[in-house]
Amino acid sequence: MIRTEKTDAAESLILALLRREGRIDAAKMEEYRVSKANENESAERLLVRLGLATEPEIAEIYSKHLSIPLHQPCEDEKPSAELGRLLPEKFLREQMIVPTMITGTVMELAIANPNALLVLDEVQLLTGLSVRPVVAQISVLEEQLDALFSNTQEETYPTGSEDFDQNDDDDVEKDEDEVLRIDQPPPPGRDGRMIRLVNQILEQAVRGGASDIHLETFEDSCKIRLRIDGTLQELAPPSRSQFIKIISRFKILAKMDIAEKRLPQDGAIAIRTGERRIDLRVNTVPTVFGEKMVMRLLDKGSIPLQLTNLGLDERQSNDLIEAIHMPHGLMLVTGPTGSGKSTTLYSCLNLLNDPKTNICTVEDPVEYKFAGLNQVQVKSSIGLTFASALRAFLRQDPDVIMVGEIRDQETAQICLRAALTGHFVLSTIHTNDALSAVSRLVDMAIEPFLLASTLRVLEAQRLVRKLCKQCREPYACDYDTAARYGMEVGSQLFQPKGCQACRGVGYRGRVGIFEVVRITPLMAKLIQARTPLPELREAARSEGMKLLVDSALEKVRTGQTSLETALSVTMSEDD
Repeated sequence: MIRTEKTDAAESLILALLRREGRIDAAKMEEYRVSKANENESAERLLVRLGLATEPEIAEIYSKHLSIPLHQPCEDEKPSAELGRLLPEKFLREQMIVPTMITGTVMELAIANPNALLVLDEVQLLTGLSVRPVVAQISVLEEQLDALFSNTQEETYPTGSEDFDQNDDDDVEKDEDEVLRIDQPPPPGRDGRMIRLVNQILEQAVRGGASDIHLETFEDSCKIRLRIDGTLQELAPPSRSQFIKIISRFKILAKMDIAEKRLPQDGAIAIRTGERRIDLRVNTVPTVFGEKMVMRLLDKGSIPLQLTNLGLDERQSNDLIEAIHMPHGLMLVTGPTGSGKSTTLYSCLNLLNDPKTNICTVEDPVEYKFAGLNQVQVKSSIGLTFASALRAFLRQDPDVIMVGEIRDQETAQICLRAALTGHFVLSTIHTNDALSAVSRLVDMAIEPFLLASTLRVLEAQRLVRKLCKQCREPYACDYDTAARYGMEVGSQLFQPKGCQACRGVGYRGRVGIFEVVRITPLMAKLIQARTPLPELREAARSEGMKLLVDSALEKVRTGQTSLETALSVTMSEDD
């Protein structure tokens, strides 16, 4: 049996402490050594089994030696489910540690022997909490771990509808070697601890619903931050030597050149936990203090299959569905980066994806890969641009074309030409609201009469944080707020408070707010007449369409978000 130095040190320590306390003599030491040579068992368990020491004695000796208090479990107290979500079960059982209590930002962690002190930095990094260790008996830790995870069922995650994902088992097996299993223990060896640390960073990001992972280095420090619900949350930072190894590990997984640190690089990682597969888009840039890495998490299973699940109300959903089922025309989705435009486009494509429809997409990059869609990745370095791919598509007998983004005049003109010649085209454009897309296209030298005849629907969206339902606080709308935003005086609104479920933030999850403008005959006539933007907005409202601010205020009235959060992403100088 090969024994590690860490194990040998733990055995030497407990034997030395027992001998110093006069609880074990030379004869018992020899009995222990003979048994240990034939047993693959921890020193503490073997001592107890041989009757050379009791669990309370060992815990008391460790507590005294380490100056760490003894854990006093409450018999009737059941462990909180929140504690079971902090760290992976495999990690806790491997290290024989268990979180027992959280007070503010401090977590009490019960340990069985001094070896567990070596992973306190990892625990702090993964949980973002300060750690206060206590010593517990091994049997007590095992009971608490069993109680913590006895009712935990393995989570299953949706992977999309059958229309979205028709991958054969052969394809899954073929890609299996390229997918990182973060729920499996790392291989033994000196690199195992770093591999486990990287896997647990990924696991925490997945468990927390993060959209991005940021790894940043500065002059005298480094940071690991997760973007959860649109805001960055910092984890306990690793040491600088650990940080460099973490970056190298991620670059290896993303098939990047680990020796190249002077130029930006792009890569991709596929991970799997349980039945859930997530793709990571990885990018590095050189900064003055070292490489900064950002990873975007792309979970195909998180794309809603119904438009109403995105946050659209019934009128908006119906308008969008009617528009995309037209035989030809142009649909534009607008909004800033990270507002969920790709999710909306893929949800629309899902409704159109059937064996009778030829769907072609050109994207930069291809974020989600779906069966039934002919997806093309832009490669500007070899001349494969949005415009050149679009020209090729028109010779591919398409019914529906999705263009990742209209960035220039050439792409805009080809999209309009395709929409005029019997194709339905979906794309995105960067503007503040839906109707501003008209002005942007006119600035690209697109004639208003062409827009009036080809546009079918304009959609704008934002993502706002949802109030935590467990701790949100109600309050009465005052007169000034009611008068300014068209609400009723005394109506019930909600504001954030903060609790353990939302980690004291007051918000949990995000919801979309939308502006869906159907191009009705009246709207087409106004667009062709070059009507100013404010008048177009008023015309849309007069036809019963909700603008962004209207949709946001509706989410406030229903208690889904706070007034301050809604206004922060929808109000502009024109409002």
